[in-house]
Amino acid sequence: METETTNTLSRLRRHMSPSQILTIGFAAVILTGALLLHLPISSTSGELTPFLDCLFTSTSAVCVTGLVVVTTVAHWTIFGQAVILALIQIGGLGIMTMITLIMMAIGRRISLRDRLVIQASYNQEGISGMVKMVRRIVLTTVVVELIGAAILAVAFYVSRPMSVGWAIWSGIFHSISAFCNAGFDIVGPTNLVPYQTDVVVNITIILLIILGGIGFTVLAELAKVARNVERRSLRTRIRHLSLHSKIALSATGMLLLSGTVLFCLLEWNNPGTLGEMSPGNKVMAAAFQSTTLRTAGYNTIDQGALTEASQFISCLLMMVGGSPAGTAGGMKTVTFGVILVSMLSVFRGRDRLEAFNRTVPLDVLQKALSVALMIVSIIFVATILLCFTERGSEFEHSFLDLLFECSSATCTVGNSVGITPYLSNIGKIIIMCCMYLGRLGPVTVVVAINDRLRRNPRATAYPEERVIIG
Repeated sequence: METETTNTLSRLRRHMSPSQILTIGFAAVILTGALLLHLPISSTSGELTPFLDCLFTSTSAVCVTGLVVVTTVAHWTIFGQAVILALIQIGGLGIMTMITLIMMAIGRRISLRDRLVIQASYNQEGISGMVKMVRRIVLTTVVVELIGAAILAVAFYVSRPMSVGWAIWSGIFHSISAFCNAGFDIVGPTNLVPYQTDVVVNITIILLIILGGIGFTVLAELAKVARNVERRSLRTRIRHLSLHSKIALSATGMLLLSGTVLFCLLEWNNPGTLGEMSPGNKVMAAAFQSTTLRTAGYNTIDQGALTEASQFISCLLMMVGGSPAGTAGGMKTVTFGVILVSMLSVFRGRDRLEAFNRTVPLDVLQKALSVALMIVSIIFVATILLCFTERGSEFEHSFLDLLFECSSATCTVGNSVGITPYLSNIGKIIIMCCMYLGRLGPVTVVVAINDRLRRNPRATAYPEERVIIG
């Protein structure tokens, strides 16, 4: 019986496309996580948690979002927290990465189909070196998370009274959650607000978020740059970075800096956020806010107290998100960069997309526009739906609050103005769909476009006809 079931699953898997395998795989992990969280052993009360809340939490963890309907540290036991942490790690690294790691551990051969799914999950151009890439990703993740956990454990133990065991667990939990850009915390209902002036915690979390969100492709290239320190000058090594890495690093730096400056300007005198802090802490909190909106979900200031202008800027930063082939969500920095390059090319009067002395193919712009439009469409539709479903909510909210919530969910950020626990059942389902589509959407859209282009390489070319723009 078991053999027949295994054979049936194998046949089904062979007939599924990589995007279908990813979609079903994520759904299966989410459902498994929800069932584990539904067990009495997972809740501190020892009673069954409503299944919808378990499903919401599992979706948020696997999609590395961080939105919660119950306080993680108060509601879930160590077992429940461990389940959430495992779901975060699986969601951050990718299901196929974890499966490949297990197959390598037991000595099984990685098939061509597996390599194609890995290629799809990390949006790589070719399938060569997929297994080697998985090894590098896992090794990088383990090293970075262990270093982050050690630093955070010491910082937590020194800054607030707690046992050594809880400090170690807190360090591990927050290090994995930060590197995977998940935003789950076990501090309390105010997230990391109690640590808003702790330099070590802030800087460590910021670096973990950036390292996880910059993308493993970029990290691999930066590692090469560091290794060649004696062979070439720094300028030469940077010049030899790929166009992908140059755009990702440039867009990341620009967004982090501009976000920090804007939050300082908009919130400097706001007593609900930065107003009561010293100038140095204000800059640090603004930098943390700018970083965490890149799909991390942590916060050291009250998101509900932000000015409307800051909320709108936050929505824009969340929509961009992190970089491809990483743990972050959103439309991605490279997508934003390609669209920006297209706009600048028009302003310069050029008929080609040029960046860093390279020409970007037109099909890349088509993919970028498709992903960006998909993200914006999901956010728009979800926000309108919540306007109807949350009319009777106990939480007093505005349209901008709902836009913030949907942007946070779709772009797998996890920041909230406080409405999440008060969502209606239909509202929770809408937000779950946003998280699921936001996590899988950009990848599946690009994979689908690539599949169609491969299947129709000689599609009929119709005569050109110009239309009026503007």
